[in-house]
Amino acid sequence: METRGKYIVIEGHDGTGKSTQVKRLTEYLNQSGQPAIMIEEPGSDDPELTTPVAAYLRQVIKNANLERAPEIDVALFSAARRELLQQKIIPNLAKGVFVLSARNYLSTLAYQGGGDGVSAEEIADTTRLFTDETYMNPDIMVVLTLDDTSERLRRIDGRGELENPDTFESKGDDFQTKVDQAYLSLAEQYDIPVIDATQTVDAVYQDLLKLLD
Repeated sequence: METRGKYIVIEGHDGTGKSTQVKRLTEYLNQSGQPAIMIEEPGSDDPELTTPVAAYLRQVIKNANLERAPEIDVALFSAARRELLQQKIIPNLAKGVFVLSARNYLSTLAYQGGGDGVSAEEIADTTRLFTDETYMNPDIMVVLTLDDTSERLRRIDGRGELENPDTFESKGDDFQTKVDQAYLSLAEQYDIPVIDATQTVDAVYQDLLKLLD
């Protein structure tokens, strides 16, 4: 009987280095003999990290020409998450593979909840409708924080994403501040460990390894 894998989520605002750390940790686990994969929410340009439907929904979410209420984003994200849960997360966990993601529905609580004002109850109810307790309760979750707006923008700009006005990264300062505050509140509410992402990439990585141990 194979041991169940673990579902590991690294959360935080844009620019905190989540994806970099997920990639490093996935490589570390595989090199250590523990099979592990990455997934990307709500989808990815890399077919190995997503599903066709999730990738399509990601394009809809990123389309600025499709005006919509934030509640619609909650539904779109939730639909993509069901795809990832059914096709990536559950099958791999059952085989003893660790599944690592840079986001979970905590992002929706921070962005659509804290930033856009959708109630936490509505977000949780919609997420639960589309997913399950495995998804909603990762084995390990960590929040990276970056209390330096100029540094956060510098990192995002280095990826070229501020040029794309349809992304959440390009929203105004008031929205970004609300998201920051939401992440801190959520970490306290759910007793999630917080790591300071103003440190070097290596320092953050070492802190994450300690939590994995």
